[in-house]
Amino acid sequence: MVSLITALSRHLKRYKNLALQALGLGFVGLGIVGIALPVMPTTIFFIAALACFTHSSPRLEAWLLEHPRFGPILSAWRQHRVVPTKAKWLAALGMSIGLYMMMFSAAPSYAVVLVAAVEASVLAYLIRRPSRTESLYPSSPQLTAFVAIFFLTHHLFLLYLTRY
Repeated sequence: MVSLITALSRHLKRYKNLALQALGLGFVGLGIVGIALPVMPTTIFFIAALACFTHSSPRLEAWLLEHPRFGPILSAWRQHRVVPTKAKWLAALGMSIGLYMMMFSAAPSYAVVLVAAVEASVLAYLIRRPSRTESLYPSSPQLTAFVAIFFLTHHLFLLYLTRY
């Protein structure tokens, strides 16, 4: 009975690792698509892939951390939770473009407001992350709240102007 449980446990761990590797490779694929599309994020998918590979494949984890373009960003994220300033600006720009496209589409107003609120929350989170390892202190909560509220009210005002 014990050997059966051990064998079953071994098989479940193997399937879990394969599922995490497949999910991680899917995130890498989405990150690559995000490089080409300005409205789709890139870094978050590589961070999610790194999390999957950390729990399933040391080889794929090392491949991602040693990648010439994404490795330094992912290492900084893993060690210090650093988000580079360029990534913050590109994320804000991509979210704005996506929200503007949604505002001019046939999407219902409540969906646009919900997306704007989620994007404001993501932006507030990104702003609070340090931009360099030398400055490992987050920005002030007042500045974060101001920027998030400005982002949300600006987009909601544009929504009001375009819808009514």
